Amino acid sequence: MPTVLAAMSKVFDRHPETSRTLYLVDEEFIGGDPDAAPRALAVADTVHSAGFRWESSCRVDQVVDPHRDRQWHLDRAHMWHGLLQRGLRRMLFGVESGVTSILERFNKETTAEQNALAIRTLTALGVPTRFTYITFDPLMTRDELAESHAFQARTDLLLRPLPHLPVETIVDGVRDETFVAAHTTGRPLHTGISYMLVSMECLIGAAYTRRAEQAGLTRTVRPSMGRVDADYADWRIGSASHHAQLWIDRNFAFDYTLKSLEKILDGQARRQVRAARVVLKNAAATLLGRMLDLIDRHPLHTPAPEALNPALIDLLNRGLGEVQAAMAPTITTVLAVLPADRADILTTAHTHWTTPAGWALINTADPCGT
Repeated sequence: MPTVLAAMSKVFDRHPETSRTLYLVDEEFIGGDPDAAPRALAVADTVHSAGFRWESSCRVDQVVDPHRDRQWHLDRAHMWHGLLQRGLRRMLFGVESGVTSILERFNKETTAEQNALAIRTLTALGVPTRFTYITFDPLMTRDELAESHAFQARTDLLLRPLPHLPVETIVDGVRDETFVAAHTTGRPLHTGISYMLVSMECLIGAAYTRRAEQAGLTRTVRPSMGRVDADYADWRIGSASHHAQLWIDRNFAFDYTLKSLEKILDGQARRQVRAARVVLKNAAATLLGRMLDLIDRHPLHTPAPEALNPALIDLLNRGLGEVQAAMAPTITTVLAVLPADRADILTTAHTHWTTPAGWALINTADPCGT
């Protein structure tokens, strides 16, 4: 590893305008062996000693595990502080849902309460985070979708960094609603979700896909995509998922440009780019709430997509107009702090995004037949 890092460092030296940040691509950076924490700290120390900051991914149960005692949680909190001292810039966590029944279907082996405590713990410890979250799945009920929407809207999960507090106070405090109320940022969880309105893919051979098959929902197998088309048990949620994918695809190129710039920037420029992405996340959260309201106007047992779908398109059009208007002053602020070449890239993406276009999927072999 030191040899590879030394070679990479020489390349970064030729590009001083690019953030010296490495992405350690691993869905479980910490690991489950007895020496997991010391190994993680040693890897981080090696990367940081080579002059890099770094990002990676790991599981929620590396932060909060109901099967572990208080001392384990204190040790893990110290480990997270140690990783921060060794250059951790951000860590991705697959939260996936805030509804326990959905997490059970996803075979995540976590609970909604565990996810909530982990999010509180990480943010209070000062660990910069991003979370993946699946909003729609073919087996979900209307009540589960509403509960998931409410979890994304919670303002008692993202806490202020509390570096001045002992880890013991934080580990205990995240379980105390008075402590939480005193230290919350007030920001909804959706501002920390990487991509909003994502639908579950029925992957070939996955446990979830077997459940969908048992429910009689699976359809065409698409080996080239590694997945299976599937209907939704609730036709209204299926329509909402399809239109959510239209929303994602219409905004994807612009959002991904922002995300790409965020990866290679530091300081004020990076924070401003991040603020622009939050504008998109807020718009997606608003759209989801409106979709729920619309779903409730259509009976479950009387499928009428010819009535629901045009109304969903109206929501997309309304939401796009609103988010483009909200984005205009934000983009002006972002462009003012970007280097000229990066500003040109963003200007091109923003112009393309604001150019009138219809609603179409990027990938017509769309996930789960939504």
